[in-house]
Amino acid sequence: MSEELEKNRPLKPFETIGLCFSGGGYRATFFALGVLSYLDQASYKNAPLLDSVRALSTVSGGTLAGVGYAKAVQDPNYDFKTFFKHFYNTFTPENDSLLETAIAKLEDDAVWKKHAYKKRSLINAFALTYAEMPLFEGQFQEFEKDDIKQLEQVCFNATDFSFGLTYRFQNRGYFGNNPLYKSFQKEVNALRNQVKLGDVIASSSCFPVGFEPLVFPDDYFENHNASDYKNLKELDRFIDGVGIMDGGIADNQGIGSMMLINERMPDGLDLIIVNDVGSYKMKPWQQDTSTVGKTSTVKRVINKILQYFTIKPLYWITFLIGLLLILLNNMQVFGPTAYTGLYVLGSAIMGIGLLLTVFGLVASVIKASVLSRLKSLFKKNVPEPLLDDILTFQKLDIGLIQRMLTDRLTSAMKMINDVFLKQMRRLNYDLFYSKAELNNRRVTATVYKLNGQDTPYSKGANYNDQIQPKPSKGLESVCLTASETPTTLWWDKTDIAKNRMETLIACGQFTVCYELMDYILKLKADTNSGVNDFTEIDKLYKALEKDWKAFNDQPLWLVNKLK
Repeated sequence: MSEELEKNRPLKPFETIGLCFSGGGYRATFFALGVLSYLDQASYKNAPLLDSVRALSTVSGGTLAGVGYAKAVQDPNYDFKTFFKHFYNTFTPENDSLLETAIAKLEDDAVWKKHAYKKRSLINAFALTYAEMPLFEGQFQEFEKDDIKQLEQVCFNATDFSFGLTYRFQNRGYFGNNPLYKSFQKEVNALRNQVKLGDVIASSSCFPVGFEPLVFPDDYFENHNASDYKNLKELDRFIDGVGIMDGGIADNQGIGSMMLINERMPDGLDLIIVNDVGSYKMKPWQQDTSTVGKTSTVKRVINKILQYFTIKPLYWITFLIGLLLILLNNMQVFGPTAYTGLYVLGSAIMGIGLLLTVFGLVASVIKASVLSRLKSLFKKNVPEPLLDDILTFQKLDIGLIQRMLTDRLTSAMKMINDVFLKQMRRLNYDLFYSKAELNNRRVTATVYKLNGQDTPYSKGANYNDQIQPKPSKGLESVCLTASETPTTLWWDKTDIAKNRMETLIACGQFTVCYELMDYILKLKADTNSGVNDFTEIDKLYKALEKDWKAFNDQPLWLVNKLK
């Protein structure tokens, strides 16, 4: 769709909707489930708003909800409330066995013998677990572009480790990304529909440090002797495999992919709702404040080991003693005859000495080689005057080494899991909100929006005062509990005690209800929106307002109704 056409196409509010589900473990999964369930609850022109959803772009934890819903819609007997109950019951704390099952598979030799095409790893154990769950079983064929029901475009986002780009498992457009698809369409398209949905979810939710990468196509296709597989593997880009990890590395909200979907659709989307459990919050990095001592140096500890990696006088002296004992016994120095026992003893001593000497010789060669390699490695990053001290461990205190390593590790983890993701989040939102053609066509629903807490960027709740009543203490409490959920793929004791699964679903429900009301009020206030008839929109607003009041009285009323 051309930029000029985008600017001129009329806005038809709520006619076609695109949903973005962010990453963030179960926090994202169940916030997204809440959004889906409220869109099914809200009615526009006598049909659920969910029926207007034509596109999905999901990341990591949001992909669990996205794949589950997209697959359910394809069922001839699809009913949202049935899907909700199935999804809900699968993941309640008493029923959720995702982590336990994946670990059991990882430890079971028979599993990897049966699935010999997959590398034995935790993420592949999760992939196999997803693939066996009724919610996620099947292949990408489910979303064949010419046969897909209701949804027109689905995109489940990962990140490739060959080019550092978003890797898109999608039913239209590039399957992967430009450098991994454009010149290889025939080979990739021959396999794309055979990708298992379990592998898609695992790829999208394969977060750094917690998991290792999957390898495409190696880990994805069982028959490595198939001609289509061999054709792809013969290509330079794929011959060594492509590392695939979490979609949140490149775009944790799936915004970029949804904007491409919007451009591909002939008439575009009338509304894009970004549902985000990412946070502006970040626990500040804390340095290691442990005391560095003066008595325990690395040299003292390591030299006790290194002292054996050389030829020592004791070794060859032992050898000579054994040899001398044999010679003197042969000369009958110890008696009128040579004693067999002394031959045995002398041979044993000589053997020990010879073995230690050979060991010391080999070990000293290895030591010299290792130190040479270390020196070459450190030379790029360590000042020359410090090389000898580092390689000979002369002055480095163990406490100092521990503190240095701790600070490096914790700051690197903070960079990967917080700083980098937040920077990417800001950039993607800047892009999303800089597009003038998306005016009146975008909504962002965040998990923390209604938790009543001030942020470092704005004081006060920042609510739309036209929406009444203002959030109740009960609603804010539920939202705060939901927004503090860790980004894991399991429930811990605290999650269970705080009923976080249900609070997350409720938070998704009442947050999107609020945001839709806010959207309508702003749309009506914009005289340049091009919308003249608000009859149906006003009906929707009244229904939203009624539900909003109910959420303030009982934040979990819709969850209790559906479960």
